[in-house]
Amino acid sequence: MRKLLALALVLSGSLIATPAAAARVAVLMSAKVTEYEDALRGFKEATAHQIVATYDMDGDVDRGRKYLAEIEAKVKPDLIFAVGSWALQAVVGRQTSVPVVYAMVLNPPSIIGADARNVTGASMNVPVEQPIRLFKQLGPQIKRIGVIFNRARTGNLVRRAQAVARDEDLEIVTREISSAKDVVAALQSFQDGIDALWIVPDETVLSQAVVQEMLLFSYRRKIPLLGVSDRHAQMGALFALSFASGEDIGRQAGELAQAILGGRAAADVPSTNARKLFLTVNLKAAQKLGLEVPPAILGRATNVIQ
Repeated sequence: MRKLLALALVLSGSLIATPAAAARVAVLMSAKVTEYEDALRGFKEATAHQIVATYDMDGDVDRGRKYLAEIEAKVKPDLIFAVGSWALQAVVGRQTSVPVVYAMVLNPPSIIGADARNVTGASMNVPVEQPIRLFKQLGPQIKRIGVIFNRARTGNLVRRAQAVARDEDLEIVTREISSAKDVVAALQSFQDGIDALWIVPDETVLSQAVVQEMLLFSYRRKIPLLGVSDRHAQMGALFALSFASGEDIGRQAGELAQAILGGRAAADVPSTNARKLFLTVNLKAAQKLGLEVPPAILGRATNVIQ
């Protein structure tokens, strides 16, 4: 009898120690590029669940939709990990019933829209609080910050920035455009009414020609310009603030996936922005603008151009 009881206890303990079956995850990659592969590596590090299939769209959204149909019909995963904007476009366009977590997407609200209910993820966007804080640290002379944007792409971001700026006693002065050709007129309309200029992560204003126009405006008006990539600072912007790690964005996405596969609805898991940032400060630009960069900003800088 004692032997039977001991055996029952051993079996009972084994059952308790047995982990729950790992959930099945399918990966839809926009393309094979280093940043996306970094994100996938970070995702794998952050989730204990099994990746059962990986599909490379090679930049083709139609191909992505075909892959998605195959994922739903054959793979039948518990979650889809969409890496990059093209992958997210393919997933949202099909309205899959499988929960979706995205990573390495710029301005996801402009892709997802208002109807998607089972989608969340980790974007490449810098939290708007960070640029506002940077402008605030420049000194009391910065009161009005100029922003040129396309409402369809970055309307949500600009509205959020305006709310944050008000809390800091700053004002975001906006000019809405529909295409890159409207940028010059938008800049001219600012006249002397702004103390700084901020390039938001809006595809409408990110071409090299548009950035050059903003740089010229910055130097003519002697006002600081904040860009969205280290390259903008290399071109002559006073600052540039961007995400620092595709791998960490993937890790953030993995953490969100863990929450969903643990039982939470995707709609109840808030999306996130980049938490590791790369700040470049261009001291050559500061000298040309007649500005002194405060030590608090230099202390945060990842890269300083002397």
